[in-house]
Amino acid sequence: MSSLPSAAFAATDVDPGYAIIAVFLLIVAIIYELPAIIAFYRGHPNRWLILVLCTALAGTGIVWLGCLIWAFMAVHISKDPQGSNGGESGLNPLANDVQRVRIENPSGIQRSIVQPAHLDTVDKLERLKKLLDDGVIDDAQFRRMRDLIAGG
Repeated sequence: MSSLPSAAFAATDVDPGYAIIAVFLLIVAIIYELPAIIAFYRGHPNRWLILVLCTALAGTGIVWLGCLIWAFMAVHISKDPQGSNGGESGLNPLANDVQRVRIENPSGIQRSIVQPAHLDTVDKLERLKKLLDDGVIDDAQFRRMRDLIAGG
């Protein structure tokens, strides 16, 4: 005869105490990770951080409660239907809404980054003349600075 136990014998050999302990531990694990489960179900932008905090620090109770509240909250509600509700907390920079920005010149002035030297000189002379007209500098100072600007 075979020394292996039959399937019927193996099924009846389980101690019911182990099953109760296993079910209890499963319920405790679900409650322990409940904020992370809620965050993943809701698609919270910081769900991974909530999972890490729950797994590492939820035993303190305060962190668990904070994560539970955080999982139910959205940091902001996006106006874009395809944007994420949340992510502006700075804790998850990869979840922030992408915004396209176009830089415009509101005054309509077209200036290049590198201005020609003669335009820079003209601009300096105009500002110097305004200082003279406003009485900030006298005629001798004006002539001396004008010669410096024009000469070099």
